[in-house]
Amino acid sequence: MAEAKKRRHIGVLCSTIEIATQYDVWKGIAEIAEANDIHLTAYIGTYQTTDNNFASHMESCCNTMWAGDLLDGVIILSGFIAQNIGLDEFSEYAERIPKDAPAVSVSFEIPGIPSVLTYNKTGMYSAIDHLIKVHEKKHIAFVKGPDGHPEAESRLLGYKEALEANGIPFDENYLFDGDFGRAGGRKAVADLYDVRKIPVDAIACCNDQSAVGVLSILNTRGLMVPGDLEVIGFDNDIISSIYVPTISTVGQDFTELGRVSAKLLIDQINGVEVDPITYIVPEFIARQSCGCMANEYENVKDEKEESDESGAFSSYIKGEFAQMLHDEVPAEQIEAWADTILEKLYEKPFSKTEFLNAFDKMLVACYHSYSRDFAVWHKLLIKMAMAIEIHRSEFEYAYTMLTTLTFATTLVYDIRHREERKKEYTLNDDRMRKRRITNALLIMFDVETLAEELYKSISSISINTALIGLYSEPVKRGDRYGNRTIETLIGFDGEDRFNVQHNSWSPILFSDFSTIDGFDFERFRRTMIYQPLFFMEEEVGVMLLPYDSEIPADAYETLRLNISTAIKGAKLVETIHTLAITDELTNLLNRRGFFQFTYSRLQHLQRDPDIVPVVMFMDMDALKQINDNYGHSEGDTAISVFAAILKDTMREEDIIGRIGGDEFAAFTNVKSKDNARQLERRIRKAFDEYNERGLHPYKVNGSIGSVILDESTRECFESAMHKADSVLYEEKMEKKKVGLSR
Repeated sequence: MAEAKKRRHIGVLCSTIEIATQYDVWKGIAEIAEANDIHLTAYIGTYQTTDNNFASHMESCCNTMWAGDLLDGVIILSGFIAQNIGLDEFSEYAERIPKDAPAVSVSFEIPGIPSVLTYNKTGMYSAIDHLIKVHEKKHIAFVKGPDGHPEAESRLLGYKEALEANGIPFDENYLFDGDFGRAGGRKAVADLYDVRKIPVDAIACCNDQSAVGVLSILNTRGLMVPGDLEVIGFDNDIISSIYVPTISTVGQDFTELGRVSAKLLIDQINGVEVDPITYIVPEFIARQSCGCMANEYENVKDEKEESDESGAFSSYIKGEFAQMLHDEVPAEQIEAWADTILEKLYEKPFSKTEFLNAFDKMLVACYHSYSRDFAVWHKLLIKMAMAIEIHRSEFEYAYTMLTTLTFATTLVYDIRHREERKKEYTLNDDRMRKRRITNALLIMFDVETLAEELYKSISSISINTALIGLYSEPVKRGDRYGNRTIETLIGFDGEDRFNVQHNSWSPILFSDFSTIDGFDFERFRRTMIYQPLFFMEEEVGVMLLPYDSEIPADAYETLRLNISTAIKGAKLVETIHTLAITDELTNLLNRRGFFQFTYSRLQHLQRDPDIVPVVMFMDMDALKQINDNYGHSEGDTAISVFAAILKDTMREEDIIGRIGGDEFAAFTNVKSKDNARQLERRIRKAFDEYNERGLHPYKVNGSIGSVILDESTRECFESAMHKADSVLYEEKMEKKKVGLSR
């Protein structure tokens, strides 16, 4: 039998898929890869820190992508990566791209590599031209992007050329430094009003995030937008359409950017010569921040004129249905819906109930089978109302029809509201599942247990594959020459599980899956997410997960952080043993180990308010009498038995230590205060059951003091240790009164 043809495999180097712009590019690429039966892997080389900066973990991504022969071609989201990690660092990675490998650069021109660019200059030109011609603005400030960034420079050039074309001299005083972020926009406004104090009637920003920064600070200064001045952005980020006021912007079709990039790469792989640069033309979108009304209202006058010229009401309605729904709905269905609407409108007498029933059925059918873009239906209702108003003389019941359309708008809002509630419910459910996974993973402190928990937890959110490769030693972030040899591989692929430890694979294991025994990468088409695993400044390994559009994009980052933390915990266990911070007699943690391990656990518990941390302080009863009467060898036996009973009674993930001669401590977490009391009773019962066996001429027993932590902090833990010691002391005093203690 002839060997099955191997699918092609393309890689995408990106900084994240959580941000909407990059996610849309990724969606376009994924769409083309699926249509052409091609494997696809996203290599995510950065992560967003808590202060909204990006830390780079590009090294392992590039090592894997450029090595071996797994990939037939690569797409680099260059403009986004350069924006996140800086031009200088990105340029170093760009120089390492193999010159003979099929590749496409997105939003950034790399010499020798075909690039797909947005025509930024044209987009900004149209925005500035709109401000000048439509709103008669003469003093337009410009907030730049980072110096040297190609997209930022191109947008600045569009600003200058639009001024020149409209006879307005360019003035450096109206140019303000920016950083593609909100902070840059806020700083520009402060510079404008507090330092330069020049007359301004509009502010053009290099991107939407800068525009949000500008708008936020203008509001605090009591300046109205629109009114006192106008503001525009660039990119059509989701924030631009939901901000108040909505932000006039230049829309880039990022999904189309992804589609075109993937098509160009496939052409190269097939030996087709492609143009060095392919441009995607953006479109200016006028909204409230420049003084325009929302899109659906802005051309009312033009629509009236067009409708009068076209004459026939029916042809106008059919045309609007076809124009607005053609991207999502088959032509025959559009025609059927338009015919139904016209039939109900022309029916005599006009029936409000029948029209609303028919319209409601269309909404539900469209929702389930075609599109959930409710804004389209809202616009269609506006178009219908406008057309009825213009052709009022044709309809006997025009007023009733117009009021009925108002009720139809309510139906649109109702289904839209239900969809939002459904999303909210799904999101909350997803958060709960992720919390359960987080809790499960963060208490796994050995690789063996982690491998099993990984299979149970991740598969519960419909992820059917997970491969994690752990380095033999952590590598400092960005270390080009660090040893990224994968020593341990854990995970699963469907029913097949992997747990191979203390092996030694090539540092580029995931660029050659054939070296993984039992992993049949080719058994179906795959779309995967590749992420370096890190803890603080250390990179500890890499992870491969399948991409599923039904899983929220941020879930992958959450899993990366949780798994990285769990791996660090597992590695910490090994380090603890290596550093000899276990008690030789009992094999429990010694004092140093107990405190070190507990402090590490406290950092993780701070993230989950539902966990109740408990500290227990225990002291053996009558150890001195055992030593005096039976010798220190028998005393050591009693200590070992005491430790063994604790280990058998408590959970594997609980932290237990011998912190002194006859003193023990434990740190655990429970679901409630009642559970804490039950644990204490269980330990006491275990001592009683052991002593009933009569194995020694003495009883092994102890006093216990337990305290629940108010907060998962180091200070609170140390305070709880003192409180637990006090509780224990009181119990020992009570025992002495009846002669049970030493």
